[in-house]
Amino acid sequence: MPIAVPVKITPSTDLLRCADRPAGLPEDPALVAQIPTRARAGIIRLARAFGANADQLDRLVEFVSPGACHPTPSASSPKD
Repeated sequence: MPIAVPVKITPSTDLLRCADRPAGLPEDPALVAQIPTRARAGIIRLARAFGANADQLDRLVEFVSPGACHPTPSASSPKD
């Protein structure tokens, strides 16, 4: 009869980095008005896809190393 043995494989550290979320476009209404509507729609689609992928990466990192991307309040700041 085969025996199942749980094996924990820890990914390398370069795979356990939380997503980098760079600053977006400037929020200047005059600048946004100059972006053609179809191009603006494409930028919005790309930003939403990037955000979804970044969230998925953070969830995966959190699954392997809880608290790595979003530390709990008690762990990040001591209580008085």
